[in-house]
Amino acid sequence: MSAVIKTVTPFVIEEVLIEALLVVGAEPVKITPSNLQTVSHRGGLVVGDILTNRSDFYGPQHFRQNGDHWILRHDSSEMNGRVSSMLTGKHYSKVGRFLEEVGSAYESTYAKHLEKLAEQERIRLEEERKARVEATRQQAIAKAKSQGYSVKETTNSKGQIQLVLTRMV
Repeated sequence: MSAVIKTVTPFVIEEVLIEALLVVGAEPVKITPSNLQTVSHRGGLVVGDILTNRSDFYGPQHFRQNGDHWILRHDSSEMNGRVSSMLTGKHYSKVGRFLEEVGSAYESTYAKHLEKLAEQERIRLEEERKARVEATRQQAIAKAKSQGYSVKETTNSKGQIQLVLTRMV
């Protein structure tokens, strides 16, 4: 027997997927060269796979990157399906239901991820603006001094920089 389970939400960002798995209580663990030998799976594991606390006939159910998205690798018949969790009361649910839960958590985590990226972009643009203002200020002062002006700098109530140039004749 075989099954094809498709998710509405494609899992494309690793950190968002890991956060979504944490939200649903799947206790994700990323396979690294140091922990690769400590876990066995009949289908084989590779560095970069993300293990869950769900197991079946083949071993731990896990996500593997396939091109630009992550897919869940599991026994389609779900034989010996179980959850080995440190969380109490965690019971095995069918793969389809599990993927729905992960999909919902992924969508909300992705929204937070987008907010974080927007905030980082806003901060970057603000830093660029400050750098431009400082460069313009330095250029104006240098030009005024080269023409023999003395420069007095003040900041008005609106936070704007005012340069007062004076020259003795």
